[in-house]
Amino acid sequence: MTRFALLCLVVGLTVWSQAQERQLPKLSANLDALLNLSAMWGWTTEDFEKHYVVKLEDQSKQQKPPQFEWISNARLRARFSRNMFSNVETKLTMFGGSINVEEAVIEFVDGKAARATVSFYNRGDSGDIDAAEFDRMFRTIGQNLGQVTKVAPKKQLNSANAALDVTSWMWSSPTGIALLEYNEYNKPGKSTKPEFLRMKLAAPDQANWSMGKMATGVQRMELLQRVKKTPEGDVYITGVPMVDQGQKGYCVAASCQRLFEYMRIPCDQHEMAQLVSVDAERGADVLTMQKSLAKIDSAFKVTFKPLINPEQYYTTSRKRRVSEKQFLSILQENVDKGVPLLWGLILGEKPEDPPLPGAGQTRGGHMRMVIGYNLAKHQLLFTDSWGAGHELKRMSMLDAYDVTMGLYSMAPRGF
Repeated sequence: MTRFALLCLVVGLTVWSQAQERQLPKLSANLDALLNLSAMWGWTTEDFEKHYVVKLEDQSKQQKPPQFEWISNARLRARFSRNMFSNVETKLTMFGGSINVEEAVIEFVDGKAARATVSFYNRGDSGDIDAAEFDRMFRTIGQNLGQVTKVAPKKQLNSANAALDVTSWMWSSPTGIALLEYNEYNKPGKSTKPEFLRMKLAAPDQANWSMGKMATGVQRMELLQRVKKTPEGDVYITGVPMVDQGQKGYCVAASCQRLFEYMRIPCDQHEMAQLVSVDAERGADVLTMQKSLAKIDSAFKVTFKPLINPEQYYTTSRKRRVSEKQFLSILQENVDKGVPLLWGLILGEKPEDPPLPGAGQTRGGHMRMVIGYNLAKHQLLFTDSWGAGHELKRMSMLDAYDVTMGLYSMAPRGF
């Protein structure tokens, strides 16, 4: 965090505590309003901001303690996080305060709340948990969902392309659908730990593939329709969901989640991070990123293809076997098909538009997504998994080539 940003945060906290000078307010949010399914699906983004306090970009103008943030400028997703700030923890609770929440993401479709994903536990954020406590959480949540929906749950079959063995229970009612999922850590003959416990909610008409509904997957023609061209020369892919990796080094997992959601493959960055054993504090260097992608490839039954391989760079006197002309050709071919690429690079060596933020990662290995190009301006268009303001960014094509360490495609098999 820059000195200016830190000063703004301190000023904001001071404003909140003027009426309580002796007691610094604790950031908190009770998310039980999300369980009022019949009401929530009618909420607009404006209604949502009436129920919960949004985090302002200018913290000096923050009059009340923030509870959530928009993770896209189009306000398509709202995110509650226990670690919304690096130095102030937000206490999130549900079911009358009986269960703590790590993170909750609410999706809006056509301006209204449509789906929500609530993470009660993920080992990357929460650390290890006693099995008895994990079971207590699961039972408490299940009992409360029964009271909310007024129906009995049904056990769901594993998705064919699930990365881990997952136990899923679904409550389907006229007011909405709830899905409770966790990894099967206690299977006979396997010594595994609880990795995650999450709940998904959906309006009756919005229970898509992410809620376990069978889907044929994304079609080539649909991807072509997602390619947008502007009079200024931009050619870029629209409809790539935004994810905020938060304070953790989850750039690989977060980028893959965004790509898979775009391709309609059920996934979760926390689940992926555990799958590839990503260190949440350090992230990963470029070679480690490539090994992680290869693991994700086999687990999710997708085809992983290195288009630029960093192993070749380090074994050929730091000379790439892909020319600048080939680099541009690869970008054009995939973007024109509506296929985003995973881009491994070194941060901080070349200028970007907008510049890298003062807070967060500014150096070292990183993964982002290539989503477009502009031949007239000789630019590469990309997106970072850092939330609102990082949906569409630019870099000189030559600079992008210079900092590239790896470039990858990952798509459903047979695609």
